[in-house]
Amino acid sequence: MQWQCRTLLSIVLCMPLQGFPQQGKVYKKLDRALENRDSVFILQLKRDRLEEFPMEILQLKKLEVLDLSHNNLTGLPKDLSALSNLQELVLTANDLDSLPAVIGDLPKLKKLYVGNNEIYHVSHRIGNLKDLTHLELWSNNIYYLPNEIEELHQLEELDLRGIQMSEEHQDAIKALISDAVRVRMSMSCDCD
Repeated sequence: MQWQCRTLLSIVLCMPLQGFPQQGKVYKKLDRALENRDSVFILQLKRDRLEEFPMEILQLKKLEVLDLSHNNLTGLPKDLSALSNLQELVLTANDLDSLPAVIGDLPKLKKLYVGNNEIYHVSHRIGNLKDLTHLELWSNNIYYLPNEIEELHQLEELDLRGIQMSEEHQDAIKALISDAVRVRMSMSCDCD
């Protein structure tokens, strides 16, 4: 069990951390992270004007949190499975037009944030993410979600706000998931 002391009384009052990524330095430069690749758990390269996924990231085998939000990424690498310890992936505000099959190659992923992209297709392999608790797909062009979404038994929150869907499509999505999941959707539209 990990412990993180949070007060001046750190000798007496310490709080256990469970279920959180390794605590430590947040790397904001890829070159620095590569110099310390065996101790990089959190990499944040947001607003770096990236147009392609930096393949060097795949060398960071202990990476647990990757934030590539607010860039211009259009795709994900086929070798994404190299990040087998990844628990949180933030790709909000990029130019992705699909959530490809490689997303299913991240067995420890718990949180996936891909809101505000151009996503129209979500691969059926999303069902492989058995530990996924949070899935944000808001403000995309999604018409439907694959039936495999029902395999996400750990899911706690699904965010589909800002996506135009008919009431019928919204009901179909809700039927795929547990009533315990917090589903966030915009009002339905008279559209198909």
